[in-house]
Amino acid sequence: MKRILISIVALAALCFTAAAQQKGEQSLGLHLGYDTGVTGYKFYLGSVGIVPGKQEIKVKDGHNIAAALEYSYFVCDNLRLSANVAYGFQGNPDTPSSAHSLTIAPGIAYYVRLADNFYYTPNLNVGFACGVTGSGTLGKDWESMTLYGLGAELQPLAVEFRPTKKFAMSVSLCSLQAVAMEGKYDFAGGNDINMSGMGVTFDLIANAQVGFKLYF
Repeated sequence: MKRILISIVALAALCFTAAAQQKGEQSLGLHLGYDTGVTGYKFYLGSVGIVPGKQEIKVKDGHNIAAALEYSYFVCDNLRLSANVAYGFQGNPDTPSSAHSLTIAPGIAYYVRLADNFYYTPNLNVGFACGVTGSGTLGKDWESMTLYGLGAELQPLAVEFRPTKKFAMSVSLCSLQAVAMEGKYDFAGGNDINMSGMGVTFDLIANAQVGFKLYF
């Protein structure tokens, strides 16, 4: 009996050591997100053409899908730096309208162990973002908006479970996003106007994300 207990303790210690987030570790990850867009995303315009204003434009509606690739490196124990490339698609069949976005951002995260192989991982990503939206009937009354600038995302409710040395799963239940962008709006008929502004959105549960990682 004593030998069995010693073996169990040794095995538990080995599992914890193998899954610790240590300096020099690297990982490749895939993150997926989906929501119905019921919370909406409002973009507040600082100017339209030469006319200042505070007009609201809703640029997130319908079915919203996001996918991101991530490379991470632990610069010290429990502190992770990462590089992320994310693509997003939003579509509303009732309008019809669609939007495509691309984000390239470095990020930082800190790991707090809650239990064996289970970590609380709040993280922040800041980088370049661009997007194109369109609505109407393509080729007839199609209108589009092109935006580019800087974006930031904070995920304060993120966790990661690492059952083995090489594999981990993550979940984020909360996202706070902010963007400062500029671009142009192309009206049907060929009229273009310049625009700039800022947007902020907060999603709880509605924009949940899941991730899968391979450590090496």
